[in-house]
Amino acid sequence: MAKIVKNSKQLTGVSYPGFDDLSRLDAVKMRRSNPLTTQVYKEDESIMIHLTITGRCYAQCKGCVNSAITMGSDMPRNAIISSEEAEPGRDTAIIKQLADRHPDQSITICFYGGEPFLAVDKMKKTWEILKESETADRFRFLVYTNGELLSDALNLYPKFMKEIWVYSVSIDGDEKQHNRVRQGTRLNRIRENLRELSTFYKGDVLHWSTLREDQSLLNCFEEFMRLYKEGLVNHFFWHWAEDREPFKDLASYVLNYGQDVEKIMDIYVQEISNGIILPIAHVNELILFLLTAEERGHTACAVELAKNYDIVSGKVYPCADLPSCLSIGGLDKDRKLRLSEYDLDSLVGYKSWLGCYQCGVHFYCGGRCPVQVVAGSKERTYQYCQLMRLHVGIIQDRISDILKGLERNGITLQAVYDQSAFLAKYTDVVP
Repeated sequence: MAKIVKNSKQLTGVSYPGFDDLSRLDAVKMRRSNPLTTQVYKEDESIMIHLTITGRCYAQCKGCVNSAITMGSDMPRNAIISSEEAEPGRDTAIIKQLADRHPDQSITICFYGGEPFLAVDKMKKTWEILKESETADRFRFLVYTNGELLSDALNLYPKFMKEIWVYSVSIDGDEKQHNRVRQGTRLNRIRENLRELSTFYKGDVLHWSTLREDQSLLNCFEEFMRLYKEGLVNHFFWHWAEDREPFKDLASYVLNYGQDVEKIMDIYVQEISNGIILPIAHVNELILFLLTAEERGHTACAVELAKNYDIVSGKVYPCADLPSCLSIGGLDKDRKLRLSEYDLDSLVGYKSWLGCYQCGVHFYCGGRCPVQVVAGSKERTYQYCQLMRLHVGIIQDRISDILKGLERNGITLQAVYDQSAFLAKYTDVVP
């Protein structure tokens, strides 16, 4: 069982069978030299630009990050804001000028919200303008959605829908669990929409689960496997919800989470021994890190590198989920993009007091999400650090068996990346 412990900083620490006091910076140590393989793989270098299409959303998600973190409110999202509407002419002008700052790289436009399909006409118009531009071949499109409005959009704009590169669909478990934590949506409607999409669309559909304290990861995984076997989704990712409040019962959550990850990884090992890569994007990325002793070298979202951008209401941010006071620019009266020389390193200054540079999993984690630290709470951030160590430790314990499965079946690291891990970049990366 997981146990509460106290460390010298008087933080609440938790132990898990095989892992003592996860609040210790060295509770889990990743290999930093002598990689397990000499293979190398090439990574996607696309620049990401998130565009908030609308602030409107009806999903009523428990612990909505936009309400609780970005806006610092416990009220339903639609009671707080409905004004974050995209303007395709204005926003494509910003996108084109941001793209010009990185002339040698492809650009992934990530439609964000709210629920983007509440303003599907704005998405479609943005897509049209960029596809008709001189640099059209540089752009590809991803959309984050609750999945309930796909069918209507298919009927309205089939060509646009077919050319989406990735659909990221929020599904938080089976019917009972999902409907409880996303009260404005119904999983049966999402399934029917995915079935209709599958008859028309042959690209990538990511099943994205957000974990709250009263949710089961295993429940989310089992729902993914049902949809995966039916051919409705082909990738999986989970992450812990950002929140201002600490876990009510961290020891119980750590125990349940650890047991669920162990069950999932036992299935992963069994599948890879048979030559099948289970398409869990962030798990496969971590496996690549463990095998190559790779170092991320920045936070998982790379917010401090100023290589990815978020556009909300005509303003540019290093991240759309950060408070509005952290805008770094926008168009001037002559429609020229002006970005301030903002010290983005200040967004990750927390890594010093959090102990990131001494942490045994920093090579992979890169530092917890700045959104959680800047707009959340210290206590919950420390709790996530413990969960991260456990997450890495459980997967690291199985890395030898995973390597054997890869070698036995002639699966290269490039195949692991190309088939699954490439998508980690377009998620919250680490759970």
